[in-house]
Amino acid sequence: MEKKKTRFHALEKFNNLSLGVKVTLIAFFLFFLFEAIVQTYPFLWVINNSLKSAEEFNYASNTSSITTTWEFSNYLKVFSQFKVNGTVQYMEMFWNSTWQTFVYLFVNLMSSMFVAYALAKFRFPGRALFYGIMIFTQTIPIVGTGAAAYKLRYSMGLINNPWAIWICWAAGFDYSAFIMYGTFQGISNSYSESAELDGANEFQILFKIIFPQIIPCIMALLVTNFVGKWNDYATSQINLNEYPTLAYGMYLFQTASAWSDDGKVVYYASLIMTAIPGVLMYACFQGLIINNLSVGGLKG
Repeated sequence: MEKKKTRFHALEKFNNLSLGVKVTLIAFFLFFLFEAIVQTYPFLWVINNSLKSAEEFNYASNTSSITTTWEFSNYLKVFSQFKVNGTVQYMEMFWNSTWQTFVYLFVNLMSSMFVAYALAKFRFPGRALFYGIMIFTQTIPIVGTGAAAYKLRYSMGLINNPWAIWICWAAGFDYSAFIMYGTFQGISNSYSESAELDGANEFQILFKIIFPQIIPCIMALLVTNFVGKWNDYATSQINLNEYPTLAYGMYLFQTASAWSDDGKVVYYASLIMTAIPGVLMYACFQGLIINNLSVGGLKG
C-alpha cells in the first residue's frame, strides 16, 4: 500500500514539472539506460558463451547467438582443465588469490590509516614534506619504477617469498592514505580533545573514537581495493610467480585455451567463477557504504 502511495506521489510530482524539466529527466533516463545496457552486455555475452558446447562455439558464425546447448558442465571442467604450467589447478590459484588479497587489504589499510592519521591530526617538522611525498607517489607511473622496485625486492629476498611480501604492501603512502587523509581532516578535533580530558591515549582515541567514524571510508576502500587486488596479475607474474593467482592464471590460460577444443568455453566459465567474489563483496557491503555516507556526533 505504501509503495503504491509513493509511486502515485512520484508520478503526481513528475506531472507537475514543466515541459523542459520533463524532457531533461527523460533524456537523462534514456542515457543512463543505454549506458547500463552497454556495461551489462559484455558480462551477459561471457555468460552466454560459457554455456555453449565446444562445437556450438567453435563452428558458430555468430558468437553473440543465444546458446541452445546450456552446457553447465563447463563450470565443472574448470576444476580439472584450468591449469597453469600443467600442474597448478584452479583451487590452488583460488587459495593464492584469497590469501594475497586479504593480507594486502589488512596491511595496506592499516599502514595507510596510520600515515593518514598522523599527517591529518599532528603537527610536526617535515609534515608538509611527507604529505608532498604521498601526493608525488601517485603521479609516478609504475612503468618508470618497475625495474628499480624489482631489483630492490630481489636484493631483499622478497621474490617468491610469501612470508615477507607483505612488506611491499605496507608502504602507506598510496591512494588509500590520500583518501583517508581527507576523511580524517573532516573529523572535528573536539572528539580527540574530549577523549584526552577523560584520560585516553592516542591509540585509544584512534581506535575507539575516530575509527568508528571512518568505517564508511574503510568499507569503500575495502571493496575497491579488494576488486583491484583480486584482479591483479602483475604481482603474481613478477614477485610471486611460484604462487599464481586466478588473475595470473586467466592471463596464461587465455592463450593456452586456444589449443583445446573446449578451451574457450572453459575459459569463459572460469571468468564468471573468478568474478563472483568481487560481485559478492560489493553486494554484501554496498548497504553499509550507502547508509553511512555521513557520520556525526557533535552535540552542543
